[in-house]
Amino acid sequence: MVAFLRGLFAMIFLALWGATYTQDVEGGGKEVEDDEDPMEILKQMDTNVDGKLTFQEIFDGIMGGEDGDGDEHASEKEKFKARLQKHFKASDSNGDEGLDDAELKTLIEAFESEEEEL
Repeated sequence: MVAFLRGLFAMIFLALWGATYTQDVEGGGKEVEDDEDPMEILKQMDTNVDGKLTFQEIFDGIMGGEDGDGDEHASEKEKFKARLQKHFKASDSNGDEGLDDAELKTLIEAFESEEEEL
């Protein structure tokens, strides 16, 4: 359960972020990038449609539908919330409490970097 919740945020964003596919350029193929940019993530999670993601929109979008196993789940949810608060604040470069696409990219990178350290 701990490993699941630890990677949940990064996995969801990575899934939304998309994947890069490369074909052989010499064989007549071309490089195709099928990346979903932060604007796609904004469209999917921006419940008030203001073009920015608030802390609550991100938290609810990731954890809102999670049914838990009692106290253990509540504890992991709180740990995730603390990590999100730390990274959200650091990513919100203009301090308006909403992440635009560039700030969202910074948030994603912060979680990816943290995951690599674990």
